[in-house]
Amino acid sequence: MKSYANIPTKYGVEKLRSGFGLISLLGLIVVGTGLILVSGMVGALILLGLPFIVTLLAVLWSKPKLALWGSLVMGFMISGISRYINAPWGLTLDILMVLAWLIIILNKEVKVNWKFLKNDIVIFSTVWMLYLIFEIVNPAGNGIVAWFYAMRGLGFYQALSIPLIFLLFRDRKDFMIFLNILIVLSLIGVAWGFKQQIIGVDAAEYRWLWEEDHHEEHVLHGVLRVFSFYSDAGQFGASQAMMALFTGILATGPFKFRTRVWYAICAVLFFLGFAISGTRGALAVPLFGGIAYLIVNKNFKVLLAGLSAIVLVFCILKYTFMFQGVEQVRRMRTALDPNNKSLSVRLDNQKTFGAYLADKPFGAGIGTAGFWGARFNPESLMANTATDSWYVKVWAETGIVGLMIHLSFLGFVLGKGGHLVMNLKDKQGKIYGLGLYACIVGVLFSSYGNQVFGQMPTGMVMNMAIPFLFLIKEWKPLKN
Repeated sequence: MKSYANIPTKYGVEKLRSGFGLISLLGLIVVGTGLILVSGMVGALILLGLPFIVTLLAVLWSKPKLALWGSLVMGFMISGISRYINAPWGLTLDILMVLAWLIIILNKEVKVNWKFLKNDIVIFSTVWMLYLIFEIVNPAGNGIVAWFYAMRGLGFYQALSIPLIFLLFRDRKDFMIFLNILIVLSLIGVAWGFKQQIIGVDAAEYRWLWEEDHHEEHVLHGVLRVFSFYSDAGQFGASQAMMALFTGILATGPFKFRTRVWYAICAVLFFLGFAISGTRGALAVPLFGGIAYLIVNKNFKVLLAGLSAIVLVFCILKYTFMFQGVEQVRRMRTALDPNNKSLSVRLDNQKTFGAYLADKPFGAGIGTAGFWGARFNPESLMANTATDSWYVKVWAETGIVGLMIHLSFLGFVLGKGGHLVMNLKDKQGKIYGLGLYACIVGVLFSSYGNQVFGQMPTGMVMNMAIPFLFLIKEWKPLKN
């Protein structure tokens, strides 16, 4: 840049003395005053947040990875924050991931190799998203607004995050950051859960339980099903069970003794978090995830011992009354009762969906079932019939065609992912792969009973865990 001695350079407050500076300052004052008059406290908060937003954008411009890490953190926090401050916090995930994409496209200093997007996982997630876009024209749907809100958890976040992982997060150190974020946030979740268990819920949580009618599923026989800062006890239990399985597997890995002890301590804490949630469906996470680990690990002696332990636990829960005095054990025991009322209601609901969807191969439309269905069309059959299962939700909203596409993707992940893990040579990489694979399998099976796979934070964790699983083979070997 040229410098001219006869044109003085102005800095800081000196710029305000110019005509342009005064006009700009006056414009900001007028806009700010108008914003406060129109929006009140919200407008004032927006103005106060502007410096933070500008700083955040400046940081993300050079470090777009932070946007996806931020999405992961917000995936854990949005439900808890919304109990204290009512705002559309879920949109922060959309904003952060879209920002990451805009930055890698517009900022030429961020170098990416677009060839990394030519892989099966990205193609599958893109096809699924295209099908969801096609669902906009479904005549049975609730309109574009309901579609927008509901499709985000179904496939939008997946379509944004999976390619970003393949483009930006290809190194071992990226996975370690991912793992450490999961452990730290899950430990905070355990601590918050024990606070609820021992001290009790605070005013905001009490209002959420009783004034917003969440007590029926969270206060059973006078005992609280702990939900921590997660969306509900089911999601808290499934997430904690997943982390107990993950860190439990890592505790057997080729690490230093203190590292293995740390993972073992975490596994115990996460298991306790799972237990105090009283979540029956989350039993599928350690059960099926553990079986998957034993099979893929190809240690048949351990496999036999593991299956024996599973059979023993099953027999204790199914055929005895041991530990019946513990509320959490009593709830888990009901999951194995074929005459359980909850199971009968779920089967009846599936029959209702089957009759309604008989002539709808593309489903009733995205945003017609569950929460969004109740919001946009509360009198409809779809809104008043609980889906419960993630797969029933996908079937109800996208039809048998959508369900087949979705299951094909998940089946591909399980088949190719298992084969990949079996053939890993790097010992540390293999134990990480075994942990990831077991968690994915466990979450997919537990999603039959609850909508675990598409809810936060597990949904965001899965969207990142799947591509990380397929990137392990690309890691550079560790030096001795």
